[in-house]
Amino acid sequence: MKIDLLSAIFVFIRKFRPIHLHWANIDLAASAMICQVAFNRLPTGKTSHNLTVNIVLGLAVFVISSMNRLLDNRKPAKTEMKRFLPNQKNRITFLEVVAGGLVIGIFMAFYMPASIWKIAAGMVISSGVCVWLISLLPERSPLHALRAPVSSVIFTTGILAFTIFSNQEIEKEIKYLAILFSLTVFQNFLLSSYYQSVEYPNVSNLSGLLKATLSKRILHIITFLIIAGGIFICLHTDFRYTQRLTVILTLMGVLQSFMLQNTGFMQKNKYKGMLVTMVLLIPLLIL
Repeated sequence: MKIDLLSAIFVFIRKFRPIHLHWANIDLAASAMICQVAFNRLPTGKTSHNLTVNIVLGLAVFVISSMNRLLDNRKPAKTEMKRFLPNQKNRITFLEVVAGGLVIGIFMAFYMPASIWKIAAGMVISSGVCVWLISLLPERSPLHALRAPVSSVIFTTGILAFTIFSNQEIEKEIKYLAILFSLTVFQNFLLSSYYQSVEYPNVSNLSGLLKATLSKRILHIITFLIIAGGIFICLHTDFRYTQRLTVILTLMGVLQSFMLQNTGFMQKNKYKGMLVTMVLLIPLLIL
């Protein structure tokens, strides 16, 4: 038994590639945890955070996004998913890992404050229902355009709700940064949708529905709004940590616009999906 286990571990290590972190949604879960810690320290940068809450959030994002990937894997057009889960054995193994994450999250949730526990349960249930309903749609249904905005709402709501219910008083800085962060996350998911529609034109999504020209225009408009919002916030707060986080979010928006401008390079890069998601890891710089 030990020999078989060691053999399986060696095979896993030998076959491991960085892109597997993206396909397994580890990068997205890590982004959620980092962003939540960054937000929870508003406005002074000295506010303590609850590690249990942070881990449960990461597990919730991992479970929801992984179930979305498993459901997508059944569809013929989702060729990028099939590279990650090429056969039934792989899908069952990954499902077992996801189930394990869900069980751990439920167990840890009992050690969170009651108000946050309710938010976590509501987030997982409502998000799971949304993911399941979207998975039932035909592949070419225009309603798949809802996937990017729904995903951004789930991601943003999870982070902000955990932060807001962890704080006794909601400062104006949290409200301002919540709007700026929401714009940045929506821009991130729309950018991911754009590259997916370019590489897989048979996949119906928001960018495919809007067409490339309009998608680019919207992404650049969001960048402008992020820059304008960042300047406004920096001028209306005296907290240095809030100003630094604002600058970070503004740079994230500009970087995503820069990625859009370099579509040729991004299209040739097999890690483009991972690079787009990793933009959400940048708040790590101020922790």
